[in-house]
Amino acid sequence: MTTSVLFSRTHLEQALTVDQLRPTIIIRIGLMLGISFFYLVIFLVYSTNSSAIFRESDKLLMDVMSIVHTVFTIMMTAVAFFISRLQLRPERLVGNRPDEVALHAIGLHRVSSLLLMVPIEGAAFFGAAICMIGVQNGILNIMPIYWLNAGSAVLLILVGLFTFPTREKVLDTLDSTFLRK
Repeated sequence: MTTSVLFSRTHLEQALTVDQLRPTIIIRIGLMLGISFFYLVIFLVYSTNSSAIFRESDKLLMDVMSIVHTVFTIMMTAVAFFISRLQLRPERLVGNRPDEVALHAIGLHRVSSLLLMVPIEGAAFFGAAICMIGVQNGILNIMPIYWLNAGSAVLLILVGLFTFPTREKVLDTLDSTFLRK
């Protein structure tokens, strides 16, 4: 169901309270901290693990997993931006009053923000798992090139920081998406 109720930036400003914005910020910070803490554990294990024995089959496994991870990261990043943008479309708005429509727009933004981060988070944890395997089998001590699998975590953190949901960014996004035609 779409709405033809008109609403303005003022309605958005009134609806976007600290209580409305806080869950989006907490989720965003949580997603970025989750991968950061996991890499902290990986680095701790890496710094204490020097006894693993390198085998050629470990290199083959790391090669295959790294290629799959690269393709997966590219796909998930494209999917993340695509499905995130699908949420923010004027025809998705519902409500009978301008304040209801503004609240619904804020809810759509929250879902869009989550859908932007979660697929990239999946790729980042896949990369972290590959790094952990590399630490466990000792190949990262010999071939540090496999640390490039941490690139998806860097991507996640960069996307999280550059699209961080400040009040002004959210209002500008909602304004440009739903009010300027």
